[in-house]
Order: sequence, then C-alpha cells, then structure tokens
Amino acid sequence: MDSVLTFGVAGHVDHGKTTLVRCLTGIETDRLIEEQRRGISIELGFAHLAIEVEQGRTARLGFVDMPGHERFVRRMISGAAGIDAVLLVIAADEGVMPQGREHLAICELLGVRHGAIVLSKVDLADDELIDLLEDELVDLTRGTFLEGAPVWRFSGRTPEPWLASLREGLALLGRTVLAARGGDDGVRAFHMPVDRSFSMRGHGTVVTGTAASGVLAVEQVVEVLPGGARLRVRSIEHHGESTQTFEAPGRLAVNLASAGIGEVPVGSVLATPGRLPVTSRFDALLSTLAHCPALPLRQRVMIHMGTTQVEAAITQLNGEIGLPGSAALVQIHLDRPMPVAPGDHFVVRGSQVDARFGQTLAGGRVLHPEPSRHRLGDAAVLAALNGVLDVSPERRVEALVELAGVRGATDEDLARVSAEPSRLLGRAVEKLLSQGRLRRFGRPSRFFAPAAIEAIEARAVVAVDRHHLAHPGRDGLDPDEAARTIGGWLDRDAVGQVVAGLVRRGALVLRDGVLARPDFRPERRQARPAVVTGLVATVRAQGLAVDTPALLAERLQVDVAEVELALLQAQASGELRRINQTYWIDAELAERTARGLLDAYGGQESFSTSELKAHTQLTRKHLIPLAEFLDACRVTVRDPSGNRRFRQQSRERARSGRPLLGDT
Repeated sequence: MDSVLTFGVAGHVDHGKTTLVRCLTGIETDRLIEEQRRGISIELGFAHLAIEVEQGRTARLGFVDMPGHERFVRRMISGAAGIDAVLLVIAADEGVMPQGREHLAICELLGVRHGAIVLSKVDLADDELIDLLEDELVDLTRGTFLEGAPVWRFSGRTPEPWLASLREGLALLGRTVLAARGGDDGVRAFHMPVDRSFSMRGHGTVVTGTAASGVLAVEQVVEVLPGGARLRVRSIEHHGESTQTFEAPGRLAVNLASAGIGEVPVGSVLATPGRLPVTSRFDALLSTLAHCPALPLRQRVMIHMGTTQVEAAITQLNGEIGLPGSAALVQIHLDRPMPVAPGDHFVVRGSQVDARFGQTLAGGRVLHPEPSRHRLGDAAVLAALNGVLDVSPERRVEALVELAGVRGATDEDLARVSAEPSRLLGRAVEKLLSQGRLRRFGRPSRFFAPAAIEAIEARAVVAVDRHHLAHPGRDGLDPDEAARTIGGWLDRDAVGQVVAGLVRRGALVLRDGVLARPDFRPERRQARPAVVTGLVATVRAQGLAVDTPALLAERLQVDVAEVELALLQAQASGELRRINQTYWIDAELAERTARGLLDAYGGQESFSTSELKAHTQLTRKHLIPLAEFLDACRVTVRDPSGNRRFRQQSRERARSGRPLLGDT
C-alpha cells in the first residue's frame, strides 16, 4: 500500500495557495460559486497527488487548501488538524503578511514539525526584492519548525518551469516526514474529526476528514462524538478511490449507513466505540505566544480542537500567571463536553467576552483527557503531569496511574487516557509491574501507584480506628463496611488485597472475620441470659434466611445494642456463626450447609451461583454473603469466571471427619 501523507497549504489571502494546488494536482479546490466569483477561499479545499518519494516507493499526498482571510481562521485551524507538513505560501510581491504569520504560529501550536516555504508570484518581483524577502523569511521562521526549511519558488502565470523542482521538493519533504514516523508500536484507536458532511443521492450521508490515528474498515461500527450515535461504515474512499480498509494518518471520505445529515455534523468526531473520552475538562501543556500579553491565573478563552471550537476557562496549575513565550501546565474547563484524545493539539484564541476576541493567544497539547480537579500548586500533580511529558514510555504510563490516585486505573482507563500505541502501552505496564513501580489489585484488575496504595492503607486504618471509637463493644470492622468506607468505587477484592498487606505487617488483625487494631480489646458488657436464649431460638427457627440484628431486636422487643451483645455471646459459646456484620446463622446449620454443598457439587469441577441458589433457596440478600463466607473460611475459592470450586484442604477435612468450617 502507498504511504499516505497530508500537507496543509497555508498563507495570507490572495497569495496563490489555490493556484499552487491546482497547478500541482489539476484539481480546483474552490468548489463554491461564491469562492470562484470572489476569488478567495472560504471553505477548506482538498486535492491529491501521487508522487515517487524514492525509487520504488510512492506516496499519496493529500493537500488541504486553507482559507487565508482573517475572518476564516477558524476553518484554517480545522484544516490544520492532523496534517503531516505545511507549505507556507508567501507572495513575492507582497512579502510576509499578518495571516501568514498567524498561520505559521497556529501550525507551530498544533504540533506540525515539517514543512517548506513557497514563494509565489515570483514573476511579479525582481531578484533584488526576492533576495530581501528571503532575508525576511529568516527572521519569520527563527525558532519555529520552519527554521532552515527549504524555500521553493513558483508562478501561477507560468507554472511549467517551476513544477519539476516543486515535485522534487515535495518528494524530499515526503521522505523526511515518513522517516520521522518511526516504527510500528501498535495501533491506536480510530479518530477522525469531521470537516465536511453532506448527502449524496443514492449513497446517503458522507463525511470527510483527516484521520489522526487507527484503522477503519467497511462494515465496521464507529461512534459519533459527542452525541454517541453508533453507525456502520458502508464504504470508504481515499483520494478518489474506493478501499475496504484504511490505516491512518491521512484523508478519507466515509459513507455511513442509515445516517441522517444532521447526525454527523462538521465538528463531530468519528471514533472507535468506547475509546475516545468525551470530557468537560482536560490537563494540558500550554505555550503562550511571545507577542501576546500574559495569561492571568484564570482566563476565559476559545478552544479550537480538531474541527470544532468551544468556550472554556483556563486555570494555571502552578498558581502563577502565564508569561508571554512561556509554557505552563494548565487545566482547561470546557463550557460543553467535547471529544478529547490524549496527545491532541489545540489552539487558544480570545473569548467572545474578551477584548482579544479572535486573536490567537496560545496553544498546547492534551496530557490527560479526563482528570479530576486539581488544587493550585499541588506538587504531586505537577510532577505527574511533567511525567506525562517524559521521553520514557514507562514514566509516561506511570504518571497517568499516579494521576488516577486512589481510584486506580483499569486497562480500559489507560487505553483511553494514554497516547501510547497498544503494544507500547502493554510493554510499559508489564515493565512497571515487574519493577514494583505499579501494583495491580481487584477484579477487573486496577493499577495503582505506591502512593495511592499508601493512601488507601491510611484510609483503612482510620476507618478501623473510627469504628473502635464509635463501637467500643464490637470486635471490629466488617470487611464489607471497610471497603465502602475506604472507597465505594473500589471492588471488594482490591480493598481486601490492600488490607491483607496491613494484616501481614501487623498494622491490623483479622479476628473472627472482622478487622481490628492489634491492641484493641472490646468493652464487653453482658446481654441478659433470657435475651441470648430467645435470640438463639429465633435465629435457629429462621434457618438460613435470618433477619438483621435490627429486625431481631424488633422481634424480641429489646434494644439493638443488647442483641449485638447477645450475638457475640452466642458466637463465643459456639451456638451461632457470624456470616457478616448483619447476618448470623445457627452454627450447626452452617456446618451442615457446607457439607451439603460438598455432597451436591463436590464431584463437579466447579459450581455456579445459580446452583448455590437452587440448593439453598436463598435470595441474593443472603446468598452472596453466604458464598463469600465459605470463601473466607477457605472451604471454596472463586475462579475468574465467577464460579466456585471446593478447595482440596476442605475435601480432606470432610474425609477425616473434622469440621468443614474449622474455627474461623
């Protein structure tokens, strides 16, 4: 397959961009009657050209002709999204003009790193004027990606003498861009901002754009963001030719099945379903233009990203103003949610409520597309965001997990917020795990930084201490309640593994299925013997579906605190077994139930929760705690599919006649 490159054609209005593209490709990019009548580009124009970049290797160049008038800078920014290189066109008879400067600045802010300068209309300037202009270009490009870039000459009136050298220059520029792409470290999710959306008779809705990443295939389902509609790809066209698959980057047209023209508007994004965040805020590295005033601590702005724009507020995370020509870490709060990909570039222009409305002020790169809110001057956050900028992929991934904090990050989270290709991301995670720089807990597994583990452990200890203060008569804190207190977003397995580390180190102890501090001793009061007797009789009568202590207290017409004391006394005497903090059953019934399950399902490799329900006739209210109790007693163990199997040691206890549940 030919290599695919996208070159933007930028510059001041009436400097000959459209003429240059037409002479190179034979395609007229001014499609609108108004454009042709007025002689200026209003919308983006598109053309393509096949060129041999080196012997035996052809590149397909897609040209994006960008409007040069200051009123259409928004469309110019849309056209620059995803380009590989830019041809900055400057008319020799007029020299460097304001929109040429602004277009260069915008391309710099959008992360374009390759390009060339085309001096057009050279037939209207003498050699002395052109020499002076080339000196001016040195000042224009100093410190930008076009510093030292080639300068090509061209005349739209007499194009033939110049076309051969232009094509040679394009071939050299194409080789440079392809060499800079590097090796294949895996495919990112598909991501294409839509810059045109129209209806074709007999075909339906067609959209075009420059795909930034990923692979697209006919019959594939794509998600339209920010709306979330999912549509099937009916056909794909690339540079005027139909294709079954397309691999980014590059321009393409996509025919979407059963899509109304309003469902995929300009400014929306086609993406792999579930992989591109739609967010109201993101973290970024922001570079302020040297000639613009300083940005205050908080500033209203207009954000241009992809092919859309959104009003927003920028907050300087270091708590200081953004100086002209400087770079700073910021958090951007959008007025409405928009799709944001990690690594995306954007441009900042003056807000409608600002005197600098329409002025290009700054631009940057997305570091984290869906972060939490940050405190100003938070050293840990600033260090992590700087880590996302590191040259090492391991450090970049580690930093993203650090930013996830105590919530941790799943594989899906990392795939969504990381700019790393799939294989590179996987290798980085495995290396970090092997080095102990990340920990993995839970089901589904979550990755945590060591600092997050320490924070969760501290929460666990605080939760136990508070429980002891609030309930001095209880043995300790139920693990389920501990999990809810430590972090309701974490699954019980993740919390359990963290707490197990505290138990191993002696910071906590696990006694009779509850967590306590090692030196804690409950203040034992005694329930009345009649209450204990009545409680045990009631629990036995209810079988496996026993009421909570609060309901038992209501039945016995005693205080719930005395019922809790009576439960503990009945447990100590061996009459009752505690399943969890609010669920107790007769001790002999617990043992019979465990043996009955072993007789029923011990011959199977595993048994499901449905089979457990059929055997016990319990609802989920009692069924799940009972199943987890059997796991805690090491009678059963849960496998990744959610089924359970009997442990070998429980089978041996049953054969030897020992109690199956032991003394736990």
